[in-house]
Amino acid sequence: QACNTLKFDGQEIFGENTDGLGLVNDLVRNAGCQLQGKSLLLIGAGGAAAGVLGPLLCEKPRHIYVANRTHNKAIQLVKRHAALALAEGVECLAFDLQHEVIHSQSFDVVINASSSSLHQGEVPVPHSVLKQGGMACDLMYGPAAQSFMQWATAHGAQARDGLGMLVEQAAESFFVWRGVRPPTAPVLAELRALLAQS
Repeated sequence: QACNTLKFDGQEIFGENTDGLGLVNDLVRNAGCQLQGKSLLLIGAGGAAAGVLGPLLCEKPRHIYVANRTHNKAIQLVKRHAALALAEGVECLAFDLQHEVIHSQSFDVVINASSSSLHQGEVPVPHSVLKQGGMACDLMYGPAAQSFMQWATAHGAQARDGLGMLVEQAAESFFVWRGVRPPTAPVLAELRALLAQS
């Protein structure tokens, strides 16, 4: 229920979402963060979270906890992915942000798919969710992601923004349209340099 790529085939229009593949490619290939067997916390249950949950499940982490301010929205997102989670052997559970599970565990990978960075709000989870040396990724990039990344770094995690995901998902969209997957490393390097100058 989240679409970012349209492919036109005669009279038919196909909707695809390349965000999740973009995120996975960036984490695994660019950041060297293996997801298989790991514990993941996905913050948020809106369109951004919906776009990435499927491909994250396909990486076969040990579990993915989806935490959202509105518990029912998290439940609905997890329900829509229940068959895939079962097929991949992944425990996928929904919680509200105040649940004791979220406040009492640390995770190998924490992904912020909430709107908190967009609105320059506080990170909606305690720093105890971060594992020392683990990965913390905000799907935003540029100035919007700085607060989250500073928070993650200050508490011992590796911080990553969503710029790599942006580039990788664009490459996936290009593949859908043209059947060719362009190289992403030069584009990502150039964009990082441009952001550093601004």
